Amino acid sequence: MVKIVYSDKLGRTIRQDDLSTLGLSSQTLTEEALRSGRYENAIELVTYFHQEMRIMHGILMTWIKDLFRQMLTRGQFQGDIPATVMAIARAFETVPLGVAPREQTIQAIRVGDVEAAVDWLDRMRLEFKNPHEILVPWVHDLLTNLAETYGEEEVLHSITETVDQIWGPRYATWDQMTPEEKLQLTVEGMRGGHFSGPQRRGDVQLADEGDRYRIAFDPCGSGGVMRRGDPETGRAPYPTTGLNTHPHLWTWQKTGVHWYCTHCCITMEFLPGRRRGHPMRPLDHTLDHSAPCVWYIYKDETQTREYHYPRTGLERKSVTSDEWPVRSLLWSNGLD
Repeated sequence: MVKIVYSDKLGRTIRQDDLSTLGLSSQTLTEEALRSGRYENAIELVTYFHQEMRIMHGILMTWIKDLFRQMLTRGQFQGDIPATVMAIARAFETVPLGVAPREQTIQAIRVGDVEAAVDWLDRMRLEFKNPHEILVPWVHDLLTNLAETYGEEEVLHSITETVDQIWGPRYATWDQMTPEEKLQLTVEGMRGGHFSGPQRRGDVQLADEGDRYRIAFDPCGSGGVMRRGDPETGRAPYPTTGLNTHPHLWTWQKTGVHWYCTHCCITMEFLPGRRRGHPMRPLDHTLDHSAPCVWYIYKDETQTREYHYPRTGLERKSVTSDEWPVRSLLWSNGLD
């Protein structure tokens, strides 16, 4: 059952469905509500779907701007840093993505024109998806630039510089959340945020494995699509040489990892593992671009399965939640 509920921990609404619907695209659920005549439910879903997409667009823009700031402060460009960064990114933040089609969707719903509402709803998705397909490889290319200019370790330093602006705030209340709330927040980001799944609508595969929730993206809508190509349009994989050539603990000790994908290891395993004694949300990363990307939410993170530890150089240890401040939930340079 679809439930859009206000979360005090997040300070906003979020879908709090059970596993039977949580992994389904908000777009698809809106269409189902429309065709069942549940118009008020459909309007609620339209509004939430827009929020879902807007949140991830904002995250990607924050990342882009911080990468440009880093390049500027490292001396790659001259001039006024804040003004230069804002000028580069301004259009992506100024255009009111999805607002007009959102209102057109709601208007069509109110007059009972289901087919027009379905059409406008897809236009709303595409207003976010199309720039998303540029922003993800843009982040990747900026990380590649840093690696090629300053060395591979610079990617680790770059992402740790950005932690407090993106992942720190997003997961600030992670340790106050139930496992189900952690799952809901995680799925939201990859559903309407990154347009995962074969139709690029945000469909995610979920399973309860007893001690953990398994989340699979086939493909992941960000790094996965960049590596595999877009199943919706037939676009080929993004052509890039931006792969690590040396194994690092923050690349699962692998080579050939796309620079964009390293942030999953760094922010969810490598950094929090060193601060907290266990990974926050480990992955089963694979270099097989045709395979699903699989993440886990452990119901008791202190009982994370042993195989997650050695690949990022972690050792299991007991750390209680009052031993790290909110800012340090993810923050650690991993080198001290």
